[in-house]
Amino acid sequence: MKPRMKILTTPTVVICLVLTTSVFEVQNVLAAQSKFAPPSGLMQSASVNTGIVTSPTPSRNFSLSVCFDTADRYNKEIVSARWNLPIAKAGIRIARAIPNPFFQLQTGFGPSFTQLFTGQTMLANFTEQFLTAGKRGKRIGLAQANYELADLQLEALRFDVHNRVRRAYAELAAAEAYEALIESERAVGVKLLEIAKARFDAGKASKSEVLQADLNVLQFDTQRNLAQGRLQQASAALALIVGEKPEHIEVIDVDDNGLFKLSAEKTEIVPSPTHSLPMLAPLISTAYRVRPDLKAAKQQVLISRRALTLAKAQRFPDLYIGAGYAWSTWAKTQPAGLIAQPNWLGQGVQLTVTAENPIFYQHQGEVQQVLGNLRQSERKVDLLKSQIATDIVSAYNAVGVARANIFVFQKDLLPTAAEVARLARLGYQYGATDLATAIIAQQQYQQTLSSYFDAVVAYQNAWADLEKAVGSPLQS
Repeated sequence: MKPRMKILTTPTVVICLVLTTSVFEVQNVLAAQSKFAPPSGLMQSASVNTGIVTSPTPSRNFSLSVCFDTADRYNKEIVSARWNLPIAKAGIRIARAIPNPFFQLQTGFGPSFTQLFTGQTMLANFTEQFLTAGKRGKRIGLAQANYELADLQLEALRFDVHNRVRRAYAELAAAEAYEALIESERAVGVKLLEIAKARFDAGKASKSEVLQADLNVLQFDTQRNLAQGRLQQASAALALIVGEKPEHIEVIDVDDNGLFKLSAEKTEIVPSPTHSLPMLAPLISTAYRVRPDLKAAKQQVLISRRALTLAKAQRFPDLYIGAGYAWSTWAKTQPAGLIAQPNWLGQGVQLTVTAENPIFYQHQGEVQQVLGNLRQSERKVDLLKSQIATDIVSAYNAVGVARANIFVFQKDLLPTAAEVARLARLGYQYGATDLATAIIAQQQYQQTLSSYFDAVVAYQNAWADLEKAVGSPLQS
């Protein structure tokens, strides 16, 4: 478990902003407080005395790859969709089935069967259906195409779930970074409060300045609650998407928030902004080749075509060929005056051939229906290709804008805001500036860093949109 986050009552090591000396001072303050950390365990409710919402210490640490693997095994959507494969496979077995023969037996009892001179005809017959025009092979081909579609749809769902896992994981990393930011800035506020008290004790500041500095620290309590709520919600969202059912309040730790720390060259979530973007045109070509939903749409066109050939084959009637044994019955002792006949005269073998006569209807409706489905599926492929190109261009531009903003924050805004806050605090400590100036500078730095976090989240979401539009993980 990384020491990056503890419960709210015991703020610990936070974001490693290697920008100004004020951050190192924050780390010293937090390290001094960490020895009072209570043991991890049950969730504490909102404190009656302090009004601070606390949460359990993170009990688990997830990497993005582990989240992907867990979602593949336990995500409810994926688990449900996997059953489409055996269902479709059963459809292949059904299509391969040879029709069972029909058995017919005609017999009876009574005087009409025993007293008539000619007797009654008895019959035992078997009838078998013979498919014409290659219907069985066409049904098998259609069933196999449906199985391939089910497999493609499952792969498309897996990719979509992975994309949502990436977003949930990135949101949890952002929530962790934001919670650490609040603790870091509160520690700076505590430092200002200590300076105000020291100045008051030395007779260089009024009591109002101490109260103002104390109020500045107390204002972080509500921000703490919001940060903890966001952290718990992000943990629950990630747990749900990987296939768990959240039954208690839990905080999950992620081991990848490098962009928020400004210190990682490469992360699992997204590539470093310093890496150049791939060319746009190859991304569109790749999407046309590998995007799962486009593959599924093309497979649907193939299914419609095979269904059309089967519908046309239905115009040719199937044959029902039967063969059986027939015999007649009469009494062994005929009534007086009748001439007895030998038994072999009442026996014989029969052959029957039955077929539909397509005079009034030749399955035109089925053919037209399947033909309409074919044209519709072809148009869906064209529409999806247009949408893919639009999505890629839009996401590509969003990635570029987010990268540019990150560069501006890292190069200019954050160092400047941190230096202003440090100088303002030192100025107040030595009496060159007032407390309000130091507090405003601190708040500006916090807002700048919070805006940077928003830019990182925007970059992560834009990259997720780009991967989703391409339909394949992009190499970082």
